[in-house]
Amino acid sequence: MMEVQTYSETMGSQVALLHRISNIVSSGLELEKILRELVDMILTVTDADACLVYLVDPASEEIVLRASHLPHTDEIGRLSLRMGEGITGWVAQHQSVVALPYRASADTRFKAFPGLQEDTYEAFLSVPLIADGELTGVINVHHRKGHPHTSDEVALVTFIGEQMGGTLAKSRLAEQSQNSVRRLETLAAVAKTISAESYLDRILQTISEMVAETLDSPVCSIMLVDEEKRELTISAARCSSPDYLHKMPLKVEDSLIGRVVHEGQHIVVLDVKEEKQYRYPELARKTGLASLLSVPLTARDKVIGTINIYTRDRRVFSDEEIGFVKVVAGQAASAIENARLMSETVEMKRTLETRKLVERAKGILQYKHHLTEEEAYLRLRNESRRLRRPMRDLAEAVIMADELNRKDGEKIPAMPEREYKDLM
Repeated sequence: MMEVQTYSETMGSQVALLHRISNIVSSGLELEKILRELVDMILTVTDADACLVYLVDPASEEIVLRASHLPHTDEIGRLSLRMGEGITGWVAQHQSVVALPYRASADTRFKAFPGLQEDTYEAFLSVPLIADGELTGVINVHHRKGHPHTSDEVALVTFIGEQMGGTLAKSRLAEQSQNSVRRLETLAAVAKTISAESYLDRILQTISEMVAETLDSPVCSIMLVDEEKRELTISAARCSSPDYLHKMPLKVEDSLIGRVVHEGQHIVVLDVKEEKQYRYPELARKTGLASLLSVPLTARDKVIGTINIYTRDRRVFSDEEIGFVKVVAGQAASAIENARLMSETVEMKRTLETRKLVERAKGILQYKHHLTEEEAYLRLRNESRRLRRPMRDLAEAVIMADELNRKDGEKIPAMPEREYKDLM
């Protein structure tokens, strides 16, 4: 009779949970809200003192703490475990349940974390979250005192894990899809900015701000190579600390980001504070920076700079995120190259105009003072050095004075007579 009653109660609990899960699925809640609902359900079913939910990070293939009944501001999203690490990692790796009613910390698989007070609790139940045969995450249930886990309790938590696994997987996909949309929107906005703006500094600043916003980065900088000095200098940056903007130029040959220029390949650093080649570890500690993604800016098969994205937490950048930054880097490199070509074109045009003005001024001096072409040129050059004025200015003054003389007889304006009397 007891077995029938227990079975009936279990079935009734499952029906009620199914109804609640169904409401969650149809509500379209965001991932964080779904996780809170999951934690509340587990606590209700088990009458536990704490519940933690870990989710698999596909990029790093680690399991990351994403939700808890107790406040864990410093651990949520940051604490991660490798497959097989600790009891939680063992459950994830083997996709099997572990139930420890007493002295859970004495288990050989146990691994304690200073920030998790739940690790001091007596009883520990760990259940995998499964979706279509694939691991989604792990649920950990803690009791302060010894707590023998009944088969019904384990069955209910397992049932919740099976039902919620698919919901969480779909929510993660939706979240990834939203991130993809954000990246696409950013790419479109970058392209629009490049086509609309004509000032390179403004274009690069806008790009750095858009990328930082899209990837939730506290610091995103664009550094350009000074070929003569073989240094990298900050050309644009969106940053939460002004100290970053005052960084000295980096030598290409002996710096971490310089490797990107030298090798022409992106680099990912999990924590710059632990990287020997990183030149500003103290600044990283002060401003709270951890991971770095640095991608080369390449134009005509030559690296002309880098775009650098920092994160507050350790992050394993996904292939999608790296691909996104590479596309942006390509757009930024094109904008820089176009600006340089335009600058070179303008400079060539100005040089040609200067040459024409100097030739015309030489002709006037040759005619007026019976000079050879070389003598006229030397007079212009020497006067340019004496007055410390560009030769173009002197040539324009000679031409203007000659035109005025032609109109007004021998009248020469005061300025040319005073400054250029040796020429005219």
